[in-house]
Amino acid sequence: MSGEQLSWKHALGVAGVIFVISYAFLQFWNTRGNSLPQNSWIAVGVLVLMAVLMLYAGNEIRIYLKGESKRPPSPQKARNTVVAAQACILGGAAFTGWYAGTAAVQVTRLSTTTGPGAFAVAAVLTVACIGLVGAGLLVQSWCKLPEDDDKTPKRGKSSGSAPEVI
Repeated sequence: MSGEQLSWKHALGVAGVIFVISYAFLQFWNTRGNSLPQNSWIAVGVLVLMAVLMLYAGNEIRIYLKGESKRPPSPQKARNTVVAAQACILGGAAFTGWYAGTAAVQVTRLSTTTGPGAFAVAAVLTVACIGLVGAGLLVQSWCKLPEDDDKTPKRGKSSGSAPEVI
């Protein structure tokens, strides 16, 4: 499967846009006397589990492409792994922006009784989401096919095409 790989720039762009939107909305919501959404420590565990499962799924592809395994993964599994990695990149970036926006609003509430705890949860969730983005970027890089050795272009491909990913 050939296609554009996502980079940290894509993730940073998504996170930045979502941060601005969520911060503006949550600040507006908070100044109107409404309570902010409650974050949960359970979400941290879910995000860490997602990152670990992503790394586990990508490891089979990495081992095969490094030549350490003779059993190739199925094309469907390889494609699904790349798609899942890119979903982790974009989804993790979107949630990074959301939780960072939540943490930024919670900074103004640190003097309240619930403020420090709510800020801590939002900050840890932001870091966990960054980890999910990192796992997605790493697995996506593991799924990149090596360049061909011969200089002749393959049939149906131009010589200036993007590198293939499984």
